[in-house]
Amino acid sequence: MRISELSERTGVPVPTIKYYLREGLLPEGDKRTPRLTEYDDRHVRRLGLLRVLRDVGDVPVEGLKRLVAAAETRGTVHDLFAVAADALAPTPPAPGPGRAETRAMADAIIAHAGWDRVREDSVDRDNLAATLEMVGSFDTHPRDPAEIAPYVAMADRLARHEIANLDDHKDRVGLLEEMIVGQVVFASVLTTLRRLAEEHHSHERFAEDQRD
Repeated sequence: MRISELSERTGVPVPTIKYYLREGLLPEGDKRTPRLTEYDDRHVRRLGLLRVLRDVGDVPVEGLKRLVAAAETRGTVHDLFAVAADALAPTPPAPGPGRAETRAMADAIIAHAGWDRVREDSVDRDNLAATLEMVGSFDTHPRDPAEIAPYVAMADRLARHEIANLDDHKDRVGLLEEMIVGQVVFASVLTTLRRLAEEHHSHERFAEDQRD
C-alpha cells in the first residue's frame, strides 16, 4: 500500500508517518521506483503500537526509540521484557540528600517482596528510591517501608496475573507488543479505577464531615 493508504488504514497522518520514518521508529518501505514506496502489515502493526504509546501512554519520542531498539534485543523473552521495562520507565530525577537511604530502602522492599530476579541496575530501582525520597519530604506519610506493603502485595498479584496471561503462541515481537500495550493501557485503566473507587469510599467515610 502507498503511504496515503497506510495513513487512511491506521488513522495516523502522513506527516507523522514521515516523521516516524525519519526518526527510525518505522522500518523503511519497499522502494519500487524513485517516487513509489510500498508499505505492508508490518507498518500497520508498528503504527498501531506507536499510536497507543503516544496517545495513551504519552511516551516521549526518545522512549519510543528505546522500545524500537528493544524489539531487536537478542536473548530470552525475559531479556527482551527487561529492556522494554527500562525503555518504558521514566528517567529518575537527580538524587537529593536522602537518596542513598531511600535506595537502600527500595532494595530492601524488593528483596522482602521476593523479587530476587530484578536486575541491580534496573531503572525502576532508582525510580522507587526517588519516589520514597519525595514521600519522605512531606509530613503526610511516615517514612516506613511497612506503609508500602499493601502496594507491593497488589503489584505482585497484578504482575503475576499479567505475565501468566500473555499469549504463548505469539512471536517475540508479538509478546513484546502485548507486554507494552498491557503496561501502558492497563496502567491508565488502573489509575482511573482507583480514582473512581476512592470517590466512592470517600463518600462512605466523609460525606457528613464538614470540619474546617
